[in-house]
Amino acid sequence: MTSPETPNALDPEVRASIDRMFGNVEEVVGLDHLSGVLSGSDSHGGDSTVRAYIGLEPSGKAHLGWVILAETIRNMLSEGVNVLILLADWHAWVNDKFGRDMEKISIAGEYMSEVFRVLLNFPEEGDGPGQLRFVSASEIMDSGAYWERVLRCSKGMSLNRARRTFSIMGRSEDSSDDDLSAFFYPAMQAADIFELKIDIAFGGMDQRKAHMYMREVADRNNWTKATCIHTPMISGLKGHGAGRMDSFDHKMSKSDPNNAIFVHDTPKQIEKKFRKAFLEVGNPESPVFEIAKHIVMPHNHKLVVEPKPEFGNPSTWKDIDSFVEAVASNEIHPFDAKMAVARGLTEVLSPVVKHFEENSGLLDAVNQITGSQ
Repeated sequence: MTSPETPNALDPEVRASIDRMFGNVEEVVGLDHLSGVLSGSDSHGGDSTVRAYIGLEPSGKAHLGWVILAETIRNMLSEGVNVLILLADWHAWVNDKFGRDMEKISIAGEYMSEVFRVLLNFPEEGDGPGQLRFVSASEIMDSGAYWERVLRCSKGMSLNRARRTFSIMGRSEDSSDDDLSAFFYPAMQAADIFELKIDIAFGGMDQRKAHMYMREVADRNNWTKATCIHTPMISGLKGHGAGRMDSFDHKMSKSDPNNAIFVHDTPKQIEKKFRKAFLEVGNPESPVFEIAKHIVMPHNHKLVVEPKPEFGNPSTWKDIDSFVEAVASNEIHPFDAKMAVARGLTEVLSPVVKHFEENSGLLDAVNQITGSQ
């Protein structure tokens, strides 16, 4: 976790709580707001409850990035944070998901909620500390106050400033000159945070530009600036390729099933995908190593390599750096490394696979509207 703004005089208990909440995140911005609330100041909602939020478009099947988000949510729930997952249905409509068919977007939202419930082992839901909430954007948009907030978030922002946030939608900066609604997207996302009285806004590193936009708006209007946390991005199985790192073209995406692991992929599907996955020996940012570092190791606390007997003996690895080095030095064959991570990942995802095998309705519906199996 990186946070150059961490106050030096934090109470040890407050610092320990922050460390437990954000142990798996890549960046924290504006920690002063959260540390103030944890030290006794009022939250954005005017009470002592810390409220966190992530906005996600209901747009398809869940990939491994959601496992990292779920771990962050679990950590915050354990510290008494109320966590809200915004099912950003109108945002998905603006972003042309499912051909702007709101019925399909709604089905994807139900599926999204179910996936997070399973990943989090069905936590208590409600408005209180340590509880989880699901709210659709449609619910909060049904008021004049929300749209007044959108206008205020738009005021003073140039079209070029809005364009610089388009990567949050998976779009290039020059992609939407014929689509005025796209220019409201960053203002809508900022308005969500203010209207919901959020103390912690979180998402992957690809959401950083949207959160910085929100903080600019807060400065201009003297509004509360939520602390922003950003989780690591998992690369697609094909590797970084020639994509621009700042636009996150390399990230795992549901739009390319062969480049992604979905949370309900079966062991056979996972093994098949890992056989084709890119592994650059010695590069810890190769997707196989990223999955080992950010998902398998934190959950299983080890990786077990099991080569065929004629090629060596089994070995157990408990830190990612040693594992990467062992592959680089030929102590572990790259194929055996890939299969070790695949087996570990299968173990991590087994509760999700089991749930959707026994309760397949929502997954079947999403498969139907996405045209996938």
